[in-house]
Amino acid sequence: MAFSFITFCASTAIAAESEMVSVAAGEVKSGGETKAVKVKAFQIDKHEVTFAQFNSFNKEFTIPDGMENHPVTEVTFFDAEEYCKHVGKRLPTGAEWELAAGGADGRLYPWGNEFDSKKANTLENGQNRTAPVTAYANGASPSGALNMSGNVWEWVDQFESSEKQYRLVMGGSFFDKSDHCTIKSSLKSIPDDSHTYIGFRCAK
Repeated sequence: MAFSFITFCASTAIAAESEMVSVAAGEVKSGGETKAVKVKAFQIDKHEVTFAQFNSFNKEFTIPDGMENHPVTEVTFFDAEEYCKHVGKRLPTGAEWELAAGGADGRLYPWGNEFDSKKANTLENGQNRTAPVTAYANGASPSGALNMSGNVWEWVDQFESSEKQYRLVMGGSFFDKSDHCTIKSSLKSIPDDSHTYIGFRCAK
């Protein structure tokens, strides 16, 4: 079910609610590229954007009971983009997202190369739903960002190909197995589509 961004809250207080972490400049091989992509230093949200935060931006967007602090889902690429603009930020590029998730050393998961079910919300946990954005703090990335493996796939500002028909989502979700929740994991999606397993975070 898609939600349009027709009605917005004028408040800019949301920006202060989102803690950001700093990511040093580096290089990654993003989105299947054979050559390393250079990335300048930037900041990214420590947590995925929550239902409560998105509801403050769009009052027509309903918060499921008890899910205020869970990652917002059922948002299109355009919804995510508009939210980020509203709070003075933007969506991260695919290369930025990868660098924030694992640094520049080519690791598979934010914490290293071996999967650990205690560090990410994936199918192995059997939770079958999203977790609060503050969960799995022991699975933080080198930059300090949480839940960049599992929980929800995240929109990034990158096209799947030069045809520019599909956008990418990255990182896997709660119903994906660990091998689909690596830093390199991505799916293509129509930008105006939305799902219960896709959310986002902002960068600047």
